[in-house]
Amino acid sequence: MTDSVELYNAHVIDLRIAYTIKKNLQAIGLSQTDISIYEDRLFNYLIKLENVDTGSAVLLESCMKGLDGTVVMNNGSGHSVPGQSDVIVSCSRHTIYRLIQRLREEPFNLDQLSREIEESLPANKLKIAWGKRTLDFSDKTYVMGILNCTPDSFYSASCAPTLESAEEKALKMIADGVDIIDVGGESSRPGSESVETSEELKRAVPVIKMIREKSEVLISIDTRKSEVAEQAIEAGADIVNDISGLKENTALAKLIAEKGIPVIIMHMRGTPKDMQEEPFYKDTVSDILKEIKSAVAFAQSCGISRKKIIVDPGIGFGKRVEDNLRIIQQLASLQSLNLPILIGISRKSFIAGIIKQPVENRLTGTITANTMAILNGTDIVRVHDVPDALEMVQIIDAVRRVNY
Repeated sequence: MTDSVELYNAHVIDLRIAYTIKKNLQAIGLSQTDISIYEDRLFNYLIKLENVDTGSAVLLESCMKGLDGTVVMNNGSGHSVPGQSDVIVSCSRHTIYRLIQRLREEPFNLDQLSREIEESLPANKLKIAWGKRTLDFSDKTYVMGILNCTPDSFYSASCAPTLESAEEKALKMIADGVDIIDVGGESSRPGSESVETSEELKRAVPVIKMIREKSEVLISIDTRKSEVAEQAIEAGADIVNDISGLKENTALAKLIAEKGIPVIIMHMRGTPKDMQEEPFYKDTVSDILKEIKSAVAFAQSCGISRKKIIVDPGIGFGKRVEDNLRIIQQLASLQSLNLPILIGISRKSFIAGIIKQPVENRLTGTITANTMAILNGTDIVRVHDVPDALEMVQIIDAVRRVNY
């Protein structure tokens, strides 16, 4: 048997991002009108709905009939809850909006189902604007540098316990081109105890004042305390980064709402002291998504604009190694929130669970994991090693946006 000559050069096109579809349609000579028609038909969604009552699931399946899509539901076997089914919907962008319309026209009140499907669809990258500040996530991936104004940290090289050492580290980050400096006066390493408000203020606020006197770089205050956040904002902080995800902290939430500044809501179960005591998830990403949604709803109920919320799934905060890996792998599920995503991977212990390296030797692991996270949807990376991270995001952004 002789090998045939390749005539058609058949190959798979990666159609995960809308621009790739548009570029390929342009390349074969379609008009702009045809491109707008066909890109909707080529861009596909795979959506999971959990705990749908069987009647609604059957109606959903019925609504899909005659459309170019698939609905998969539990057939009653296995571990399903009686009367409920998880459902997977697969279809093009063109079809999903036709499906949503059909659900709305059903006489059996499927409004909630149609609304949740529509809200889960990825939107264009967001822009956060406040005062004279802007974070434009359509334009770039942001690098947040860690400035630990504490005597203790899981990575001792990151500590800046004196104003002089903090100034040296901050100015180095600024010279390197960091986008945001995250100032913290309380360690959140596993097993750490909370510090008194007065001590946290003494550590963080002078550093923020010093940075603001020397630079217009964006500053975030890493705190769970409203008193610390208030004085930090007065000193020049632009963003509040709360590892507790506001956790019913009405005073802090209302302060953020009043100031009109962005907040980073992180997922964590427990506290830094006890968060790593046998953490467990039934479905890691699904569980985290539900809890972040609840935290976002609480923030909005306190007056915080959804347009000023950034979410952080909390790598290493009450997570096993496999949980952290699943978060990075399945970031597309968190993108369904349509909120900017921050990831804090830098030198964390789960990396050692894979490459068996001490914290001082985890830079390569950090860059690799951050690269995966950015490609899967992260908008901000929080890092100890600013120059290396900046080079990483410059390369990734250039590859992703070539000829965009």
